[in-house]
Formats: sequence, C-alpha cells, structure tokens
Amino acid sequence: MPWGGAPKCPACDRTVYPMEQVIAADRRPFHVNCVRCQSKGCGNDLTARSLHKYEGYNICDKCHEMIYIDKRYGPGDGMETMEERKKREEEERLARERAEKAKRERRCPECDQKTFDGDSEMLAPDLYYHKGCIKCKECSRQPDEDTPIMMAPRDQEDVFAAEILEPYCKFCYAKKFKTSAIKISEIVEIAPDTSYCI
Repeated sequence: MPWGGAPKCPACDRTVYPMEQVIAADRRPFHVNCVRCQSKGCGNDLTARSLHKYEGYNICDKCHEMIYIDKRYGPGDGMETMEERKKREEEERLARERAEKAKRERRCPECDQKTFDGDSEMLAPDLYYHKGCIKCKECSRQPDEDTPIMMAPRDQEDVFAAEILEPYCKFCYAKKFKTSAIKISEIVEIAPDTSYCI
C-alpha cells in the first residue's frame, strides 16, 4: 500500500475504503461481502491465510479441501473388496458344510472316503480318520511312539467361528499354541483319555 493510499482487499484485490471495510481475524481489511466463504451453505470467516479462489469465488480451507480431496471410493490399500469378502465367506461356509457332512457320513476329512470300524480311528467326537491318513497338518509327520497327534482348532484367533479341528504333531502344536512340547508329552502320558491324541 503506497503512503496515503487505501489498502487492498486480499479476497478481490480491489481497494478497501474505510467506510466499507471489515477487519478480519488476522487484522487485515476486507470488503463486507468478501470476508465470508462464498461456498453455498458455508459462511465461514476468511483470513488472508484461509482464503482460496475457486471459479471466481472466495472459499475457506474446509471447502477447498472438500473440492480437491482425493475422491477414491471402495476399499483402501490392503483391504479386501466386497467380491473378495463374499468369495472368502463362501469358501468358509463350504468348508464348514464339508466338515459337517464328513461328521454325519463318517468320512475321513483328509481323503473324503467313508470310514469303517476296522480301518479308522476317532481323533475327536464324530471325527474319524483312516489310519494311513492321520498326519500332522503342518509337517505331514505320521504318529509314532514319540510324536503323538493332537487335535486343535484351525483358527484359534476367531473365537466365534465354527470349530474345525485339524491334527497336529506335538511339535507343530507347541509352535502354533506357544506351549512346550515337553508339557504336551506329559499331558498325553498322564491323561490320555481326556485329550484326543494318538
């Protein structure tokens, strides 16, 4: 502003005379109509810092962000889409149905063949495996005197999910449930009837 001249309005760049000026929050003179956000329904007070031009209108920071915000719809990075979620839920439902069918029809969960009294063993209530199909889910180790097979839930994190049991050797069981393999062998020797293991 030259000496003796009137200041310029930061919003419209025209001269602000003392009779028509309004002092904004940052103590700069504005025209009465220029000191408010001109976006429809907003009306926030403007300062020289919060002033933005958009299509000839003066708008505030909030309205400027709403106009230029990154408008991506759908899941964010790393999240599953609706199609992926439906597919996952459908696969989980089919797995539960197969497990229930296997229990009802006394089928081996490993090979999906029917089991009979002579060729199978019950590892959990209503869960029969052929003797040749009994192996650890993680390392495929067969049971022997030193490595008993124990039944454990597939997904221990989701406590509300239907429990689908799978066989594990004592070492993989210890890794999965963060317990000592020595304690597991003690449990098997002390109380073999209370835990389902071979």
